[in-house]
Amino acid sequence: MKKNASIKQRALLLKPDRSNPIQKIFLYIEDWANRYFTPRYNPFYYLGAISTILFAILFISGVYLFVFFRTANPYQTIQYLTEDQWYAGGIMRSIHRYASDGLIIFLILHTLREYLNGRYRHYRWLAWISGIVLFFVVLILGITGYWLVWDERGQLVALKTMEMLNDIPLFIEPPSLAFISNETLSGMLFFLLHFMHLSLPLATLILIGIHVMRCSRPLIVPPKIITVSIVIMLLAMSIIKPATSVRPADLTILPVAAPFDWFFFFIYPIKSILPKSVFWLIAAGGTVVLLIMPWIKRHRHAPAQVIRENCTGCDQCNKDCPYGAIYMQTRTDNSLYKMEAVVKIERCAACGICLGSCDFNAIKMDGITDIQVKEKTGRLLSEISDTKSPKILGLICEYSISAEQINESLREIANVRIISFPCIGMIHPSFIEYGLDSGADGVFIWGCVNGDCHYRKGNTWLQSRLEGKRPPVLSGSIDRSRIREYWLSSINTDRLIKEIELFEMSLRRSEATEAISEIPPFPLNSFQGLKEMPRQVRHDTLEDKKGIFKRGAVISFVIIASMFSILFLSEMPKYPFYDKDMSLIKFAFKHPGRHKTEQRELTEKETEDMLRHMRRTNSPFPKMRMVGKRERLPAYVEIEINGKIMLAKTYYPAGLKNDTPAFAYEEIPILPGIHYVKVRIRDSKREEGFDYTYEKEIEARIGKVTVINLFQ
Repeated sequence: MKKNASIKQRALLLKPDRSNPIQKIFLYIEDWANRYFTPRYNPFYYLGAISTILFAILFISGVYLFVFFRTANPYQTIQYLTEDQWYAGGIMRSIHRYASDGLIIFLILHTLREYLNGRYRHYRWLAWISGIVLFFVVLILGITGYWLVWDERGQLVALKTMEMLNDIPLFIEPPSLAFISNETLSGMLFFLLHFMHLSLPLATLILIGIHVMRCSRPLIVPPKIITVSIVIMLLAMSIIKPATSVRPADLTILPVAAPFDWFFFFIYPIKSILPKSVFWLIAAGGTVVLLIMPWIKRHRHAPAQVIRENCTGCDQCNKDCPYGAIYMQTRTDNSLYKMEAVVKIERCAACGICLGSCDFNAIKMDGITDIQVKEKTGRLLSEISDTKSPKILGLICEYSISAEQINESLREIANVRIISFPCIGMIHPSFIEYGLDSGADGVFIWGCVNGDCHYRKGNTWLQSRLEGKRPPVLSGSIDRSRIREYWLSSINTDRLIKEIELFEMSLRRSEATEAISEIPPFPLNSFQGLKEMPRQVRHDTLEDKKGIFKRGAVISFVIIASMFSILFLSEMPKYPFYDKDMSLIKFAFKHPGRHKTEQRELTEKETEDMLRHMRRTNSPFPKMRMVGKRERLPAYVEIEINGKIMLAKTYYPAGLKNDTPAFAYEEIPILPGIHYVKVRIRDSKREEGFDYTYEKEIEARIGKVTVINLFQ
């Protein structure tokens, strides 16, 4: 009993919090989808695989666009594809655009679902970390993709991205200086962007490989009908509303009317709303928290152990392990068997699936073996004193229904005894056979929904064992009418009593009613006993015309709703970064500043005292012989417009030793009209007065940019 409790404690420890309201919303949506799509085609169970398909579509369409793209004139290239080659290049561009939005949606949903289900801790840390990095890479890919179009939207992306990069102290010059005007824009920029946009997909492929490398048989492709639906949806969107460019980028004009793709640009409004320090604290802190989440509240769990003397090297545990945590190696003892199983402790999920797959009692979990499970089964069944009602043995997955819910629900049912497992895949067919031989009239199995096992393959492997498709198999002499399987979500636990009662009714009538006693193995192909079957089974097996029509209607509705949500959020509403009735002054500044200490040349004696390799040479750079610290003074700048001070700021020299010029880039919104601008600079040690003055009268126009460029 004590050892069995350790299994239960471990399962409860890893079990996600079912009281989470957001998780309950997800579970109810998934349950609704199961009713209409069936678990086999429920898109929520294929979020990661759908993301992979979308990336493949992006890769294929991107290769086509790459053939025609020219960095010398990006805008004209995209216009040619959109207008002159609308039947091919335009469609490809639109598919590329909408698939990228869809990829962001499904990556967010996939990440959120895995978090809510607790599928990121311990042995899943590599998948979680690589998934977070993958999301950021995809975000950068989308932003650079919009940038490469170099229309008004690309200009907005460039300006706001550079504004963010200005805050990062890695750059000596503010990156925004490259976008002061059309003349300062380098043609090499688009070559670098193009190179980045081509190289990052290769990095994405590597990250996808890392993401699934610890999963045996990873699910990277959804069912064909889902893939076809995605392609049809993207094609329909591309025809209904083709992706188009807006006005070509012009750095002399404010991008006030630029369309806004909220899927990729959401970070820019957040930065504009929050103070700079708060934004970066949230961004950096949030990223760090995401990356360390697998180790927060981390608890050690005991891995599976191989009983070496019982291992025959059959390799079944290796085949069944969902995380590749077991491998076979050549035996080093005097055994008659050539191979033996070895557990990779760092990968073991402690799910117990390997125990259910072993036919030789060669695996134990926290000290629990199949022999001890059978002993407990016999002990529990012997406690049932009610001989009038059928004795029922329940084998339940802790992730499908918690121990607290079991105790609460079955408190008044004297003829039912429950054994909980960390995963339903831990059940060996012999557990069922032993239960029936020990006096149980029936065995009911309650596990997670098909396709949504917490340990990926537990319910799938158990079903295959019971159907005789995967070893170890259930004995053919067992009456299948005495076994009932329930594959339900954790929010369906209120139906536990009802399903047990239905099962009990079928057991009572098994001798009197032949039809009920001959219920065929799951999945059923007839309507026999349908009323007594759990709702989940009915949805998996019933393929009548009405059901097909209903699912088709639901699928069509979901596709149309998804289309319009993507079309809406990828184009509007716009975010007002700039007031359409205002003008803008761009102030650019580069000033070397004076040295903190007086500089002088070395004397002849000082030169003789220096090491030979440091002495004066015939170098044409006499300043190399100056002594004293080369640290420069900061530059204080005031900008006065029409007699009102609009900017007063100190700019410090760049470089690790503060010995390079000071740089600045500022944006000052002003009303249209004639303005008198005065710029004053002080770079000396005095506290009053200025060393340099710049005065100019400017005419600011609505939506236009005026540049004040002071480079020395």
